[in-house]
Amino acid sequence: MIHNTFRFLNGMLFCGALLFCSHSMADTIDISNADDDAQLFEKDAPTEHSDVLKSSDSRESPSTQKQEKQPAKAPSEDDEIDRILMLDRPTETVEDLPPLAENEDDDFALRKAVKRKEFIEDKAGAVPFLLLPHRPNYIMPITYQFLPNDQPFADVLGDEWPGLNHEEAVFQISVKYQIARLTPDNSNRLYVAYTNKSHWQVYNDRTSRPFRETNHEPEIMAVFTPDWGYIDRVYLSLNHQSNGQYTGLSRSWNRIMLGMFHITGNMVVGVAPWWRIPETQKADPEDPSDNDNPDIDDYMGYGEFIFMRMVGQRSLSIKVRNNLRTDHNNGSIELDWSFPITPRVKGFVQYFEGYGESLIEYDHYQKRLGFGFKISDYL
Repeated sequence: MIHNTFRFLNGMLFCGALLFCSHSMADTIDISNADDDAQLFEKDAPTEHSDVLKSSDSRESPSTQKQEKQPAKAPSEDDEIDRILMLDRPTETVEDLPPLAENEDDDFALRKAVKRKEFIEDKAGAVPFLLLPHRPNYIMPITYQFLPNDQPFADVLGDEWPGLNHEEAVFQISVKYQIARLTPDNSNRLYVAYTNKSHWQVYNDRTSRPFRETNHEPEIMAVFTPDWGYIDRVYLSLNHQSNGQYTGLSRSWNRIMLGMFHITGNMVVGVAPWWRIPETQKADPEDPSDNDNPDIDDYMGYGEFIFMRMVGQRSLSIKVRNNLRTDHNNGSIELDWSFPITPRVKGFVQYFEGYGESLIEYDHYQKRLGFGFKISDYL
């Protein structure tokens, strides 16, 4: 009953998120029209009341005695962000960029973070052999999984398998490298990327503290900054994901992914549907050429909805996956709250519930709560 209720709520949340992404656009402000928000940064222009100097033995005409000056035009929002980030001074380096301030307006903080990321990635494109963060890089030294999944290991090892702990560490390493400019101004780029997510039974001395699951995710990805109204960012990716295991423990799939994102106020909303590249429907654990998981779409779904909201230097992110089926509705939700600890490190708390937290348990319902530290985030 609990699982059925969760599946129903997950499906409703995913569908509602899609409706929000498509219908809320009429009520939001397009950041490309920065002049509409200029009053956020308008400063009072100084008034001129000083008299014009007169010579002691000559008489000035009235028109030369006073001269009224027009007030300075208020800068646009993008101009103000460029000024603060010093993007109008091309000699500046990445090290000269100021950090995000704690007391900044939330809308301003998000747009400043986006501009900062764009500036760094643009400059990095001209530097050979320079890796950039792709997805968040983090470690959660302690997490608690409510429903450990021993079945895949027991099926292979039998009675020799001693069992998993509820407590384990989880960390992710994710980097990308620009291999080409798709436009002369480098606003559209081609990347190769790699993400590694590991689940480490570091507190389990019964099994020599093994890495019970590591997911490898290489991809080649084109990133665009189009002028398509409410679509501010687009990426198209050829993605492979596998756990690098053998026989009965092997899990993998290949996808073509399309992500579309809109920035409004202090929020980022996006949808990222994917299409699985077809494989054989055969699922023989002893055959390395077969399909390791022919029903993975039933649990991992056909895409995800992404929502992020910045509150100063803090951020809330939500990711929802769903298979969009009325019968056997499955999916997942992940909540993440991040906050600054030092200028270079964030703390965060994460909660996951649903299917597909890792490939080895793509068809296993899991709940996990953890906390840890990030050295990079999406923004």
